[in-house]
Amino acid sequence: MDRREFMRLGLAGGIAGAVLPQQLRAEEDCASMAGGLYYTQDKPGRWEKKVGSHLPELEKTGGAGSVVVVKVTTDHPQQGYKHYIVKHQLLDASYRFLDEKMFDPEKDDPVSEFTLPEGYKGMVYALSMCNKHDLWLHGIEI
Repeated sequence: MDRREFMRLGLAGGIAGAVLPQQLRAEEDCASMAGGLYYTQDKPGRWEKKVGSHLPELEKTGGAGSVVVVKVTTDHPQQGYKHYIVKHQLLDASYRFLDEKMFDPEKDDPVSEFTLPEGYKGMVYALSMCNKHDLWLHGIEI
């Protein structure tokens, strides 16, 4: 192995050693934000009494070679612009954005349907945003 090859491999190993732990830490940090930045069934934070009306429920249809659709429902009354669900967002297993649906609080119920990319497997997460009671996260295995 010549000197240049040795230096290139050493640099690549050093970068991987620095980046990979940060990625793992980012995933841990994301989970540690539950109950603070966003809320879940297990970590409702200050909104413990709001779980039933703010946690998005997910239902999948299709699968095994067919198109998979995820239906997201938040059991929350839309009270015009006074109190309402603003939107649903769908995230992949790595919490990357897939799609979103915005709601008109004077016309829409907080129900959305998302078609997943062909062959998608793993977790998907829905975010439901309330204008008064913050952001709620729930997931389902596909």
